[in-house]
Amino acid sequence: SNASDSQGRGSGGRRTRSSSPVKNADELLRLRKPVVWTNGPASRLFDQIWSAIQGEGYLPVELQPVLQSELMVAGSRFGRQRHAALPSGRDKADLLALLPPLAAEDHDEVARRVALHGELREIRHLVDTTAQFINTPRSEAAWNDHIHGPLLRLAVAGVPAVVAENITQASIAKPFVPATAHGELEVSSIGGKTIDYALVLQPNQRLAARIVDFVNGLDSGEPRTFNQSTSPALCYRLTGVFIETKVDMRWRAEAKVQLGIWLASWFSRVATFPSPPPRTGVAGTPRLPFLPVLLVVCESWELYFAFDREADFEVCGPLEIGGTKTVEGTYRLLQVLRLLAEWVAGEFCQWVESCVLYQGDAAL
Repeated sequence: SNASDSQGRGSGGRRTRSSSPVKNADELLRLRKPVVWTNGPASRLFDQIWSAIQGEGYLPVELQPVLQSELMVAGSRFGRQRHAALPSGRDKADLLALLPPLAAEDHDEVARRVALHGELREIRHLVDTTAQFINTPRSEAAWNDHIHGPLLRLAVAGVPAVVAENITQASIAKPFVPATAHGELEVSSIGGKTIDYALVLQPNQRLAARIVDFVNGLDSGEPRTFNQSTSPALCYRLTGVFIETKVDMRWRAEAKVQLGIWLASWFSRVATFPSPPPRTGVAGTPRLPFLPVLLVVCESWELYFAFDREADFEVCGPLEIGGTKTVEGTYRLLQVLRLLAEWVAGEFCQWVESCVLYQGDAAL
């Protein structure tokens, strides 16, 4: 996102990000450590996502009586296991209070089906809104407010350790701005190079305390943040997936620049962390992870994987993962987004632990 999105931006006065002359992805090759966009697969996560988008098991089997005739799809598209987490706490209690008396063994199944139907209603609303926005073009901010943001929140709702954070107001701290091969990149030249969203790890209380201690123990001359931004929402909450949205294919190359600069600054930031000492008896200390990256143009979503290579930052892709134009495509997209959220809560969280664990003797 940036100020070149004229629709819906000029009158509000709240977005102050300036346009930049750096709009071509080839400009990323000028960085001291370049960002290179390539084609290619990556990792076990890629394999899981590839299976999901091939059309097997991404629809909720509980809704097969409704969806199979509506979508006219094969039964293999429906999962073999229950698809959604149960509503918990007050939501479940309220639901059961409103229903006729049920046998105890039926409570969970009824609650699950009601939750799944509620999700279907939200998906249909997103699809209807997408059709309206395609027929009558809207601004990037409108797409984010009405479609992309609600979709991301729906995707992470079942992963308590992960939130979808709007980071359009976050900027890269000056010490972490990537340098060009001939010197420091002008801060003003990337003033508009913020991105729209991140999937953010919300650590448990004990890990959160370790992260604070770790950040506060870093070089005193650096900003007090784990990430490359000093935005209050990002200092101690870790960004595991970067997301940039556009409303026109003409701005796709510019989106790659924005994502590339954020990737370069993030990888460069975490590369400065002190290495934890070897831990006896702990197998498989995670290496610096790849980062999944999402590039969105209106209803279409693409997934890339970014790596910190020795000579450059390599971004592999794209993989088309669905979109909000149809109910079926939205379900497929949600399945992939949930896999990404689970990766943040799992493998990415393990890497964070490996960074901060040595700041004390107790195990996390």
